[in-house]
Amino acid sequence: MKLSLDIHGVIDYKPEIFSFISKSVIASGGEVHIVTGGSWREELIELVKKSGVVWTHHFSVYDYLKGIGAKEDGKIQFPDGTIQRKFESELWDSIKGKYCIEMEIDLHIDDTEAYCKYFTTPFLLFKSGDDLEKLSHIDLINSSNVTKKI
Repeated sequence: MKLSLDIHGVIDYKPEIFSFISKSVIASGGEVHIVTGGSWREELIELVKKSGVVWTHHFSVYDYLKGIGAKEDGKIQFPDGTIQRKFESELWDSIKGKYCIEMEIDLHIDDTEAYCKYFTTPFLLFKSGDDLEKLSHIDLINSSNVTKKI
């Protein structure tokens, strides 16, 4: 089995569940791919390690798009306060699905429903059960959500 897991809204919301699942998949000879939008930096690696999740592969949408020279389209701020460069939404939303096809993933688990239309790989929409509405990112260039300080 090849399983891919998102970090934000999935691994970080229920680490005990995904720690168990990831260890079980690897113990049975499978692969666990961490597939995230964030840049694969030390802070993100530590977050996954602290969750107890184990993995065999990782993939960052952000790092991939930077690496291929995709056109940046402003900046966004994620619910955790991280600010990173923004890319065209349809391009961004499609990358996880393309990765899963290329890597022959059997199941992807994510909390962002908008991505599922770009998947042919089985896609499991994860909701934590905490009944918390997922906060979206904020477009820092063209957003009416940004408060101006005077």
